Amino acid sequence: MYYPYNLTVVKPKINKWKIFIVVLILVVIILLSIYGGIRYAKHMQDKKAIEELQKEQEIIEEQKRIEEEKEAKRLKNASPLTQEQMGAIENIYTSEEKRVFLTFDDGPTSSVTPFILDLLKQENIKATFFVLGNRAKSNPNLIKREFEEGHYIANHGYTHKYSSIYTNSQTVLDEYNYTESCIQEALANPDYHSRVFRFPGGSVRRIL
Repeated sequence: MYYPYNLTVVKPKINKWKIFIVVLILVVIILLSIYGGIRYAKHMQDKKAIEELQKEQEIIEEQKRIEEEKEAKRLKNASPLTQEQMGAIENIYTSEEKRVFLTFDDGPTSSVTPFILDLLKQENIKATFFVLGNRAKSNPNLIKREFEEGHYIANHGYTHKYSSIYTNSQTVLDEYNYTESCIQEALANPDYHSRVFRFPGGSVRRIL
């Protein structure tokens, strides 16, 4: 059988530019997806870090609020001065009587304070003890004895180290507050307040 026509198979012509453009578009899409995923992950990480920071700040503020409430309640429950004590303070410099106020600093110590207390008791004399917080902490029984024998317990700071006390005004306040807590602990009385503070080394011309 004879066919008068020659059949030729024509292969489709491949357009390389179209393939290149498609591949390029796919690469761009993939890169954008990766970049977007990284940005999203970074955003979520930053968001989580901010949320954790906010939670920590809220916890700190809540603790601060609780401490302030405790302090306010403690001050509210503190024993106020009696009328007799207020009158004595008001007339301290106007009385015509000659009076001597006996004070002792830097104690208590087990080597000296007991002998002073024995002598004061023997002579029926009352004094004011300006105590150091660190010594009140290590000699609570002497603090308690001073108080029980009618002497006044006052605040003289915690360490008596000028280089640390007078760094700034806050360090002075910290020394005072810490010593108050040591006195209260020694007396087993959280409502006790010395109300009197003698600056270690004196307060005249002290530059903070």
